[in-house]
Amino acid sequence: MWSFSFLLFWGYCGIYTWGMFTSPSLEPMTRRVNGCTDTTMCPAYATCTNTSTSYYCACKRGFLSSNGLKTFKGPGVECKDVDECLDRCLFNGTCTNTPGSYFCTCHPGFAPSNGQLNSIGQKADCIDIDECLQDPSRCGPNSVCTNTLGSYSCGCIAGFHPNPEDSWKHGNFSCQRIPFKCKDDVLPNNMQLQFCHVGAAVESKNVSFCVLMNATLSVLDNVCKNKTTDVSLKSTAKTFASVIEKTSKWSNFTKEETSTLATVLMESVESTTLAAFLKPSANVSQTIQTKHLDIESKVIDKECTRENETFQLKAKGDEMKIWCSTIEESESTGINGVAFVSFAGMESILDERFLQDLQIPWDNSKKKLKLNSRVVGGIITGRKKDGFSKPVIYTLENIKPKQDFESAICVSWKPDVEGGRWTPSGCVLLEASKTHTVCGCNRMVNLAVIMASGEVTMEFTLYLISHVGTIISLVCLAMAIITFLLCRTIRNQNTYIHLHLCICLFLAKILFLTGVDKTDNQMGCALIAGFLHYLFLACFFWMLVEAVMLFLMVRNLKVVNYFSSRNIKMLYLCAFGYGLPGLVVAVSAGLQPQGYGMYNRCWLNTETGFIWSFLGPVCTIIVVNSILLTWTLCILRQKLSSVNAEVSTLKDTRLLTFKAFAQIFILGCSWVLGIFQIGPVASIMAYLFTVINSLQGAFIFLIHCLLNRQVREEYRRCMTRKTKPSSETQTSGILLSSVPSTSKTG
Repeated sequence: MWSFSFLLFWGYCGIYTWGMFTSPSLEPMTRRVNGCTDTTMCPAYATCTNTSTSYYCACKRGFLSSNGLKTFKGPGVECKDVDECLDRCLFNGTCTNTPGSYFCTCHPGFAPSNGQLNSIGQKADCIDIDECLQDPSRCGPNSVCTNTLGSYSCGCIAGFHPNPEDSWKHGNFSCQRIPFKCKDDVLPNNMQLQFCHVGAAVESKNVSFCVLMNATLSVLDNVCKNKTTDVSLKSTAKTFASVIEKTSKWSNFTKEETSTLATVLMESVESTTLAAFLKPSANVSQTIQTKHLDIESKVIDKECTRENETFQLKAKGDEMKIWCSTIEESESTGINGVAFVSFAGMESILDERFLQDLQIPWDNSKKKLKLNSRVVGGIITGRKKDGFSKPVIYTLENIKPKQDFESAICVSWKPDVEGGRWTPSGCVLLEASKTHTVCGCNRMVNLAVIMASGEVTMEFTLYLISHVGTIISLVCLAMAIITFLLCRTIRNQNTYIHLHLCICLFLAKILFLTGVDKTDNQMGCALIAGFLHYLFLACFFWMLVEAVMLFLMVRNLKVVNYFSSRNIKMLYLCAFGYGLPGLVVAVSAGLQPQGYGMYNRCWLNTETGFIWSFLGPVCTIIVVNSILLTWTLCILRQKLSSVNAEVSTLKDTRLLTFKAFAQIFILGCSWVLGIFQIGPVASIMAYLFTVINSLQGAFIFLIHCLLNRQVREEYRRCMTRKTKPSSETQTSGILLSSVPSTSKTG
């Protein structure tokens, strides 16, 4: 029994050992199981991990198992993406979830503080972008950009509106010029207007003003708001006429309130007329007539042809003529339209008190101004309102017949000065008759005519002194010119200089006498002022030539035959004496052409500083001549003592001094006196200026002719018809040729 058990044990061991080395079917039971080799054991976005006996699955970062366990086995479990965007990004930012992650982007209108477009975590702030600082502007030209939190808004400046409306919301904003003004565009910074806008007119003295102001603006407001409704020009004209009719209320307003209301009224009439052109009920011209306001509007279609280059509009006896080329220059993009307006009754409201830059106290003097026409206005649909190549012609009916002693002044309304003022600039007087006044303007304006009585030119006493003295000067200058031309014994270079000086002064005096008060024709008046400017300047430049030649002659007194060997040709002196004044006038006219001619005299404008285009060169020449003549006298003092007695007798130093400095005073200082016609000494200076200036020709004849011994001898010969022996004349000529004669120094 025991032996059988032993054999059985060894047999089992042998079989087991043989099976270990020969049977492959037993291997899985003895090795580690690798479950991760099968990729389907774990779902997507999961990692598989083997263990000693098995495996397990775990979701990747950013994912979570569907059964909520961190590790799991087998199918049926999914790894779902975790939404990290909950409270992950700061304000004004947007979180974008991605498989297993996320990123933050700023809202439109914001930018990350770190400059990175996409960021993770709360490390960057989203700050507002100021789109209005970007170049080019988001809103475009003629616009106003307003920055908001995360965005911006666009608006248009005064005179423009969005095209199309609300286009800024779609990122395609543009501003188009409004052909007419709305309430906010009329005097936007005017205090009186703002006072009525906010409804603060609680004081009784302001109630009437604001009532009329709001009545005027209400019409304009309706036109601007009802953009799809046709404008009834007839009904609006009646409303505006009712405002003008209340003259009793206008008289209680202050000057600023009156001008402000008048400006708003005139611009409102213009705006409603332009609005009527944009949406006309019928594409025809209109004529509106009321007691206080007439309007004639004309739609330009086929009126402009080669045969018909101008057309006219009439209102209340007044007339406007406009060129077809002006319509083309106005840059109208839609309907071409022109209108003419005449206000009846406004002349008593906007009287001469509203004339701008009145430096003379008219109320305290004999000078009189009066508005003598209705206020009229020209209206055009184009964007361009001024700078036309051809003037717009306004013919205004005089309220009272123009008298011969009156001067007409064309004045236009300037709305940006103290609410509105009349100004002489911008329009010129073309013609003036007893019944009508014709004005030419290079822009569309509201204008009127002011009549200035003849007393505004000067007081009668000064007027008489000036004219009598000028006539005496003309006679003396004519005698001096004849003397210099016919007296052969005194002919020399210095005499020719005196001749040119006298010719210029003679022409200036005769033009002054006959044309200084010809103010009826503004263009002709400007030409007269220009010629006077040139001729008087030429006198001073010839005086400068004389001083320079005298200085050169005396400086080289000891040089024998100096002028015969080194003579300056007369042609060069003429180029200097006539050319430089022409250059000054040309430059002055180019810089400020409106400076020539004033409403009461044909001279340089003294109100704008243009007079210094004459006084500047005059004062410079006076200073230079004074220096040269002083230097000349110093040289004479030194050198005349060494000259022989005979020559010293012929050349009297005292006579030379008298002639030189007397000429400076006569031709130069008389004009300087005009600068000092201010303050308490104004009347004294005015009389001195008038007397000396009007008698310049007489003084020159006295100095250069009557005080010249040779000229006196020639006069004596002509009167007695006696001639001296030729030998005596030759001897005198030899002596005089050695040194300058008195005619050279005079």
